[in-house]
Amino acid sequence: MAFGNFTIKSKPDLIAVIDEYGFLPFFENSIDGFSIEEHISPACWWHGDTGEWSAWEWKGPVIKETGCAYGKFFEKKACYISKKWFPDFANYRRDGYDFDARYDDGLAPYKDKLLYDLIEGNAPVISKQLKQLGNYKKGGNKTQ
Repeated sequence: MAFGNFTIKSKPDLIAVIDEYGFLPFFENSIDGFSIEEHISPACWWHGDTGEWSAWEWKGPVIKETGCAYGKFFEKKACYISKKWFPDFANYRRDGYDFDARYDDGLAPYKDKLLYDLIEGNAPVISKQLKQLGNYKKGGNKTQ
């Protein structure tokens, strides 16, 4: 059974769908019809002649405009999660802990706290900017 009856024809359409459903995977997954890939207008998907993705190019602007999260959150696939849904989603993934309690109980390492503080102080922010802000480069801060 397919999920929803919508067509994404623009960045504002994508934002509206993310807001309506709370989260939205980029690619096809185990929920039939629940992805950008399955509902986007072909004109906004992949342009083989130019080698560009319209929907992919919207990623940074959508994150900045809405404050939503984007990452491999669902079945190891890229997914948007709305700003409204993200706190509950994150707490579920943390077994009910908020980040500070998790850190205080020794369940999150110091490196995670540094990254958390960096994100909190600069949100919304894309990973490329985080890498620059946190000096996450060869010879810089390590992720391990």
